[in-house]
Amino acid sequence: MLETIFAPYSDIGLLILRLAMGIIFLVHGWPKINPNSPMKGPAGFSGFLKQMGVPLPMFFGWVVALLETVGAVLLILGLGTRILAVGFAIDMLVATFVVKRRIMKVGFSAQQATGWEFDFALLAGSLALLLTGAGSLALDSAIGL
Repeated sequence: MLETIFAPYSDIGLLILRLAMGIIFLVHGWPKINPNSPMKGPAGFSGFLKQMGVPLPMFFGWVVALLETVGAVLLILGLGTRILAVGFAIDMLVATFVVKRRIMKVGFSAQQATGWEFDFALLAGSLALLLTGAGSLALDSAIGL
């Protein structure tokens, strides 16, 4: 019964998921690309990556900054959704296992710091979009991706 009620709206659900994830990634990516932000843009973010021992910190700093800004806008539009979903999933895996678990040593829902439950939710959303695609309310469907 519920399937017949809600099935026609599944593409709206995917649009909501893309919008929510895109907005979240954009908000988190903007300081990584804006030199006037507290993070000091790509140079500051690259310095953060270097401190954590990430190889090629300037290169990966730019990759993450562009993924979380330009990629977030493309995700909202539903353009290249599955490819972006892979990138976002990798981004969240690194954020979870390198930053939160190894460097910060926080639990899933930490009391005194930000746990990795938020990163886990974004990873899950990324994997959902990888498996489902963007839906019909997206540019992917308009161009046949």
